[in-house]
Amino acid sequence: MIATFLLMAMSAIVNGQEKTGIGIAPFTYVDGAAIPQDVNAIQAMVINSFMKTRRFNVIEPAQMDALKRIKGVDAPDDVLDVNVLQRWGNLGAQFVISGQVVSAQAEQMRADDGQGTVTITYKAKVILNLKVTDVATGQTINAETLEPKAGSSMLGSMGIGSSSPENAITKAIKTTEDKIDDFVGRNFPISFSIAEVQEKDKKGNATTILIAGGSAHGLKKGDKLKVVELTDIEVNGKKMQRKKEIGELKITKVEDENFSICSVSAGGLEINTKFEAKAKLQIITKD
Repeated sequence: MIATFLLMAMSAIVNGQEKTGIGIAPFTYVDGAAIPQDVNAIQAMVINSFMKTRRFNVIEPAQMDALKRIKGVDAPDDVLDVNVLQRWGNLGAQFVISGQVVSAQAEQMRADDGQGTVTITYKAKVILNLKVTDVATGQTINAETLEPKAGSSMLGSMGIGSSSPENAITKAIKTTEDKIDDFVGRNFPISFSIAEVQEKDKKGNATTILIAGGSAHGLKKGDKLKVVELTDIEVNGKKMQRKKEIGELKITKVEDENFSICSVSAGGLEINTKFEAKAKLQIITKD
């Protein structure tokens, strides 16, 4: 059974070689600051943030657990030492995301209006540390603390109602979704090319652009992108590539899996001039 599961996992990796391999290490938590079911819910949200972009091959903790059983390994894999990283690499991971829940607790707040009506409100806040590790080098690429708005749940007058600390924590966990999506976008931006400048105004400003990126890359209407010019420069005898931002775009329509139409928010003249001059331009997902 385990061998079959691992074979299916490896098959998925082979079929998605063009995607970046992301391993999700088992999340940990500060003792007394959270319970396992909430930690699992947060970890599942991180997994979903990567999966819904359709840009990654996500290797979940269960797949690592299956590999460990086959190899007879009995060691924690939330500590990313050389051996653990090698096992992640064997599963196809290029980067590993590890997380620690610092807090997922609810606080009770009471309010008395002086006329016998007592209102109880539970407020909860999630604090999550996320780290990106390069499997090949073992280096930490980035580490961030995500601390979204608190979730609250109110209990009715004199204790009548369905509010609870659990409800408040559930709401607080839900508020982390956007923060996690931003984390994915910041750490794993995707780039595209300009297919054509579709429209420009009388002054030569590009106003509408077609880019070679669509639903297959997780793009959606309203996404903001930046346009950068790539130039090669030499610094102290070392060749380096410079990325200079020259404009901003906003997706107005995702045509299909490969193309999207964008309106130009800034830098229309320079974008059009550089494009016509066949400069090296790149569209990158915006932080």
